Amino acid sequence: MNTYLLGVAAVAMAFASVLIVSLAVVQHQRGVGTRRSLMIVQRFGMRQTTNAVREQGSEPSMLQEVITSVGMRLVGPGRREVLRRNLAWAGRSSADDLVAEINRKVVLGTVGLGLGCVFALQVGALGWLAIPVLALAGFYLPDLLVYNRGLKRTEEIQQTLPDALDLLNLCVESGLSLQAALNRVALHQQGPVAVEFGRVLHEMQLGVSRSAAFESLATRSKQPDMQRFVAAMLQVDKLGIPVAAVLREQALEMRKKRHARARELAQKVPVKILAPLLLCFLPGLFIVVLGPAAVNVAGIFAGR
Repeated sequence: MNTYLLGVAAVAMAFASVLIVSLAVVQHQRGVGTRRSLMIVQRFGMRQTTNAVREQGSEPSMLQEVITSVGMRLVGPGRREVLRRNLAWAGRSSADDLVAEINRKVVLGTVGLGLGCVFALQVGALGWLAIPVLALAGFYLPDLLVYNRGLKRTEEIQQTLPDALDLLNLCVESGLSLQAALNRVALHQQGPVAVEFGRVLHEMQLGVSRSAAFESLATRSKQPDMQRFVAAMLQVDKLGIPVAAVLREQALEMRKKRHARARELAQKVPVKILAPLLLCFLPGLFIVVLGPAAVNVAGIFAGR
């Protein structure tokens, strides 16, 4: 019991020391009036994300600032850039999403650390290995969830892109410009494709060139069909090909590919249901058919 109390006290003191140091860092950052240009460049990302939260009208609490400060130091600039790209892939590209994900990593890592300490105190011996394992598992769990969300969103783009291109082609052939057609798709459809087309339109309205906006779309989506569509639209800008003709061919190709994928999935169904059939259905069938015969045979041998 004493060992358990000492362990819990040690964990509490370590966590309290981290909080105190982080509070001191935050207070020091607030108290400094002017900084050198190099320090401003190094801390620009942290200030940008904090200001983005404040612009939403909700002032972050002291605890949130401490967690964000600790997270910015645990997650380096390179890892933050990778996390930002994965969040954009998953459809969460704002600065608030990046800050929230970093805070989630810190909180889950701390929870994993606490659970590892409790487990080690209960088990002892090799149970202390659970402390770093659970801490790292909690710290990297949000990354895995973001990656999983990106994969699901890629599948949604693959399924809904042919319909979006059909509507886009219909709008362009009816006389609308490409920007107006993108606006119609973004308004009248739901899903990640409509969201991405709306973002492309928004970037174009802010002054970004059409080619740059579509290149950014291809970088965010990481979906082969979407990247093929973007490559075709870039060729339109370079060679001056009519947009309607390119969209018509792209829509026809996407419909053929979706039909081919549906046939491929249908051909895989017999193979996939074979294992559940052998494991679940056939044993029950054998019991029903051969069970009475086995009982009769057992009764005959027992009568002898």
